[in-house]
Amino acid sequence: MLHNITGIDHALIGVEDLEDARSIYEKLGFTPTPRGSHIGWGTANYCIMFEENYIELLGIVDPSLETNGLDSALAERGEGLLGVALASDDPEATHQSLVDDGLEPSALLALKRKLELPEGDVLPEFKLIRLTSSAGLTAKNLFICHHMTPELVRQPDWLEHPNGAKYINSIVVVVEDPAVLASYYQRLCGSINVTLTDNTLTVHFGRGSLIFVNDRDIDLLFPGLTISDEMLALPHLIAMTIAVENLEQTEKLLKENGGAPQKIANGTLRVDPADACGLLLEFTTG
Repeated sequence: MLHNITGIDHALIGVEDLEDARSIYEKLGFTPTPRGSHIGWGTANYCIMFEENYIELLGIVDPSLETNGLDSALAERGEGLLGVALASDDPEATHQSLVDDGLEPSALLALKRKLELPEGDVLPEFKLIRLTSSAGLTAKNLFICHHMTPELVRQPDWLEHPNGAKYINSIVVVVEDPAVLASYYQRLCGSINVTLTDNTLTVHFGRGSLIFVNDRDIDLLFPGLTISDEMLALPHLIAMTIAVENLEQTEKLLKENGGAPQKIANGTLRVDPADACGLLLEFTTG
């Protein structure tokens, strides 16, 4: 891909109660990391780490402090997917390349967060580049991330998940017109990684992909899904698919933990948004 972009780095899920969310995702078969918090802000997180990307459960722990818009997002849309971070292997080169190509990135931001380990707190460091609304998402919904201290956030025990999860396979975003986004993503990651079919735009980032659809096609993609008013406020990040080792074993674990996953005709296993903090969560064989 262009601009030193290597894949999907992580997906953010906004939650009302962070400890409840951790418990819910443990029952879904994931292994959360210890809790992290954002220095100077009132937000904290639990991460679900894979070898090449991860899921971030993000909640408010001190509403008197800055939440970076999480309080408004939860009030307006409720729980669910907040955004996607793409990965860069060289943030300085990525930033300069985006500038040179006229893609108008934000400044390169250097940030830290606190990770609460049993042996004491550590400070993972990372760099961010926010992208423009030309991507079909706001600057808070889509950005590029590079981890300066990956050894702090990817410890071996955190990569093993009882449900067999391996990586983020895809994220579905509902927009007004997917076709108008094609040219931007061709410039962002190369034409070979962008496919426009009918009203669906698929953008490949390594083994993962962003899939843009319009609201008229939600029923075709997710038959039987109840469409809430929040889903009609566009853009809306609606669904995420996780690749697993063995779908039958994943289904068995979910049922043993009291879940009611639904088998879909395309071979995926679906968890209702009500059982996954507002996210339509699917598992597929990786």
